[in-house]
Amino acid sequence: MPKKPDLEKETKFINYFCEGTTQGNATQSAIKAGYNKETNPAQMGAYLRKKLSTEIRKKNEEMVSSTSSRAITVLNDLLGSEQDSVRLNTAKLLLEINNFHSQNINLNIDDVKEKTDEELVYELKTLLASNPDLHEAILNKAEDVTDDDDTLH
Repeated sequence: MPKKPDLEKETKFINYFCEGTTQGNATQSAIKAGYNKETNPAQMGAYLRKKLSTEIRKKNEEMVSSTSSRAITVLNDLLGSEQDSVRLNTAKLLLEINNFHSQNINLNIDDVKEKTDEELVYELKTLLASNPDLHEAILNKAEDVTDDDDTLH
């Protein structure tokens, strides 16, 4: 006659396997749940891990779900970091989480403070020459600023 499952021990096994000092260790989780140490706990742990895999997955999903709002808060805080690399890596992670990982994101960050005036003027001329619409937009903006200055006097 087959043994009846001990639901209380199985529930304990799931909890011990999913969290605490025995997390991920089927043998130690089986021992801590009350399975006999003398009757090969490694084999019992492997058996329970396989048998209870659906329940273990559900428990892990519940644990992740219960902490997701805290994780989102941390990521939002990191997006406001003063370090460019932290902001960039956080943004990449958020994009990956939202399935934008198949696209390549290439950023070129120049430190304008380290460029000479001549280098900046050259870069501006290059941008204006390669993008006539940008040149026109800058001219229009400059006219708007001049018009605003006239109305203030």
